[in-house]
Amino acid sequence: MKLLKLAAAVICAAFILAACGEAIPEPDLVSKQPEPDLPPERPAYPVSFDDQTFDAAPVSVASLSPALTEIIFDLGAQDILVGVSDYCDYPAEAEALPKLGSPANPDISAITAAAPALLLTQSPIAAPDALALKNAGIRILELGLPKSFAELCEVYIKLSMVFYGAVDSQATASAALSGIDSEMSAAQDLGINVSYVIVEREAEGGLMLSPGGTLCSDMLSVYGNNLWEREEKYFADEDELFALAPDVVFYSDELDKDGIGEEFPHSELIPISIERFERPTVRLKDVISGCSERLSRLG
Repeated sequence: MKLLKLAAAVICAAFILAACGEAIPEPDLVSKQPEPDLPPERPAYPVSFDDQTFDAAPVSVASLSPALTEIIFDLGAQDILVGVSDYCDYPAEAEALPKLGSPANPDISAITAAAPALLLTQSPIAAPDALALKNAGIRILELGLPKSFAELCEVYIKLSMVFYGAVDSQATASAALSGIDSEMSAAQDLGINVSYVIVEREAEGGLMLSPGGTLCSDMLSVYGNNLWEREEKYFADEDELFALAPDVVFYSDELDKDGIGEEFPHSELIPISIERFERPTVRLKDVISGCSERLSRLG
């Protein structure tokens, strides 16, 4: 308001002096205002993570991982997807894309024909195949399988950076991760603290359990403590199973509940989708939601 009054006074003085026959230059009010303190403009590219640098978004991309294919759709980048692995069946739109083999057996001819600027994988590609693809001008980005919830989030963040650059990547990744982040927070807020084991599959003379250091164990630790905290050791024989006595057994929904119950007669049995952990995406929120619902009933 003071600025408006000052401007009016200057203009009135100009009119009075002009009436007296003296010419007064028009005041430059805009140039007298302080310049706003704006942050420097941040360029979208280049972006870097690990040992990778991207100077621009890829114009096309292919995926040899079912999980990464799904994440591409989660991030809204499916329009540049030109091919997927033989095992990609979700979402339905992915099935209509050209099939390119797998990391263990990539179809070099099909990949070269699709000509993606960037090929994504979570498993290593054999050196001769990788060399042939690089010689064809195809860049390979191996992100690896996440072993924790934090690493799963990092996959989304890294791919968002690749597709959208430094400016828009955070908002895009946050939007994609919001559902699973909310479910994990809600699970923690339950305050449950139980001992558990995770049965992945049956084996002769015992069971295959998820040890510590796996994504499944890390995410379910929001409910308590994994009794099979043995890095890289999956097989548990009958004596080891008898000694565990967990409060809860999370078991693959492909297994027979009665058979699991015979091994753990005094434990609460909760089926889960082990496949979701083997192909990890934000759809794991449904697994966490189901576990939270079952465990909350235990009181």
